[in-house]
Amino acid sequence: MAQRVLVSDGGNKKTSRVRVAVRLRPYMSKQDDKHEGPCVRGLDSQNLEMINWRNATETVKYHFDVFHGEDTTQEEVFLSSVKSVLPNLLKGQNASVFAYGPTGAGKTHTMLGSPEQPGVIPQAVQEVFNLVRSKDKDEEWDYRVGMSYLEIYNEKVLDLLSQNSQDLSIREDKDKNILIPGLTHTVISSSSDFDQYFAPATLKRTTASTKLNQRSSRSHAILLVKVVRTQRSLPHRQQTGKLYLVDLAGSEDNRRTGNKGIRLKESGAINLSLFTLSKVVDALNSATSGRVPYRDSKLTRLLQDSLGGSAHSVMITNIAPEYKYYFDTFSALNFASKSKLIVNKPFTRETVAVPVLPVKRAREQQ
Repeated sequence: MAQRVLVSDGGNKKTSRVRVAVRLRPYMSKQDDKHEGPCVRGLDSQNLEMINWRNATETVKYHFDVFHGEDTTQEEVFLSSVKSVLPNLLKGQNASVFAYGPTGAGKTHTMLGSPEQPGVIPQAVQEVFNLVRSKDKDEEWDYRVGMSYLEIYNEKVLDLLSQNSQDLSIREDKDKNILIPGLTHTVISSSSDFDQYFAPATLKRTTASTKLNQRSSRSHAILLVKVVRTQRSLPHRQQTGKLYLVDLAGSEDNRRTGNKGIRLKESGAINLSLFTLSKVVDALNSATSGRVPYRDSKLTRLLQDSLGGSAHSVMITNIAPEYKYYFDTFSALNFASKSKLIVNKPFTRETVAVPVLPVKRAREQQ
């Protein structure tokens, strides 16, 4: 049987704007060298304001889809910002969730969490299996879940599920899908099965101590969870939904981090990739921009589907309230404001088995 690839928008031609949530890390007095108090105030569930560092009577107000204050729990973040995009995976559509913000603002806590306070990633994987189990009585379709896990370190794509540390290449197929040949794909059957692979792989992710963060991520990490559903009878339609869960390394001011040597090189690669990400967002929001610079970094190449592509996307912007992070927070909020204007166009990815008919030979002339 030959395979024919079909894409469908279900006849709806719907668009999906990038959903932006902002999460404020709790105020930490030991981070406040001058005892100035917080520079960010939450106003309600969607609005916040920044206090001018020169004049406390002046503020800048921001509006987002969701604002998570410092008392927001991990479960509340997941339920209000992430859970609603996951059912799309079982329809053959893509989704992505990524954490953005400066170093020390709580991105990894938001995405990974701890055994006591699980973050977005473990909760999302558990929900995917809940959705699949809810289809147990579905007599038409079979479901299969798999995972891949990588980091982008110094512009190298490294497979966290493999012992091989070689830099993997990024390719694009004829249907404009981004592929990474050689990247490990592991079939998983439960969230505990997922933990068996994910936990040791996460320990391999590159981290280091800086003046601003005791355990600073030195790479961008991307977890890919793939849900494939296959029709049991002819024409054996197969739909594939991909979930990208992204923990971005934080932007860094090397004058404050004290980075030197290898830390300085890592920081340069992180900042350059995040700068390219900001250029992509600017290009997507510009009516006159012809080229979107996805190819200018490995990160933006892999996030191509999440920003201006076909995924249902959620960005969780993590910010810190102390004045020492003022300009980092200001920059992150402005980036988040631009990101919420991006519009994606989700569609269903489907392959259909097409019978290959035998070629008839012309009769020989008598």
